[in-house]
Amino acid sequence: QMTSMRRLAAVGGVMALAACAEAFQTLPMGTARVAVGTLGSSRRHATWTAKSSLSPLSRVPALLRPAAGKAGDVALASSSAAAEGDKEEPKTNLVLLGVYFFAWYALNVGYNITNKQVLNVFPLYATAASAQLLVAWVWLVPQWLAGIRPKPSPSKANLEALKKVSLLHGLGHLVTVMSMGLGAVSFVHVVKAAEPVFAAILSAIFAGSVMAAPVYASLLPVCAGVAIASAGELSFTWGCFSAAMMSNLLFASRAVFSKIAMSGDDQGENMDAANTFAVVTMLATVVCVPLALILEGPKILPAWAAATAAKGMTAQKLSTTLFLSGLYLYTYNEFAFKVLGLVSPVAQAVGNTVKRVVILVATSIAFATPMTPIGITGSTIAMAGVLVYSLVQQAYAKK
Repeated sequence: QMTSMRRLAAVGGVMALAACAEAFQTLPMGTARVAVGTLGSSRRHATWTAKSSLSPLSRVPALLRPAAGKAGDVALASSSAAAEGDKEEPKTNLVLLGVYFFAWYALNVGYNITNKQVLNVFPLYATAASAQLLVAWVWLVPQWLAGIRPKPSPSKANLEALKKVSLLHGLGHLVTVMSMGLGAVSFVHVVKAAEPVFAAILSAIFAGSVMAAPVYASLLPVCAGVAIASAGELSFTWGCFSAAMMSNLLFASRAVFSKIAMSGDDQGENMDAANTFAVVTMLATVVCVPLALILEGPKILPAWAAATAAKGMTAQKLSTTLFLSGLYLYTYNEFAFKVLGLVSPVAQAVGNTVKRVVILVATSIAFATPMTPIGITGSTIAMAGVLVYSLVQQAYAKK
């Protein structure tokens, strides 16, 4: 087991070194470039696109601010310095970028560990997922009231579009939590590496977005890696595999249908990318809480009593761990926004792939999850396949 873990850690280390050495081609401060295919523009809107699932940004509908140039420019913000060619562009603060990357990875790992700790003793998946989304209210509302961040005010049309997206977002989060409760977290992340496959298929069917043949071909290693990892997974269950695949389907559908649904010019007030994600998360809570009460309402108190009676667990410890899982969930997405606004598309692809490897290694160590050589091989192929797909997709998007 230790030999297997060392092999997997070595894979993560190599990819991390590659990312640090070559991929992080940073952008000037004040300019936020978005990977081609990650965000689509519809005048003032940037929405999820089905061509990529490189990062949490591809799961969040980001609305464009008015650009200084053409209305269709793909940019979250435009700086006057970038528009003036005769001025030297300021460099990105690499120390700050490193802090953002560390926070993004650390909070993501923290979420996966605390989430699994909760589910190990409190296996009510809809209730846990809803509680995690509710934490966003505790995190956001005081900031809005205190004026730390501007209050969002979506237009009526934008709100209707966000409701549809939030439904898929909430259900996707619920089945993701379910998959992590039914199996190993490391295995779930290997299966979820197949999300671009669903996105590519759904975008072709519903959005008419057909990519070049080499882009589709680059998805084959992802499928092969997931299949090999599944065959080598010691704790494989069809329930875990099916829930993870359903998560892929829902998040890919969210990407496709948000691009179709979100159109028009009137986005509302203070509806930048961060506040749009906040509104989506809060609307998803409205979807998940009633669903949790319907599915698990009578079971909540008995399950909580049983969980707090478990060895080494108290009500305070369980509630704190559950709260932290929700806080980690929301804040790692916020740091993803900060990171992805400062790096190049290639760095974005590599960084997100390395993130999955880091999570896989960290959770395997934290929960002493045994991995067979077949499982490690499949996981490596799947993760490398996602990176190759991302780079090939970006290359053809520029043509």
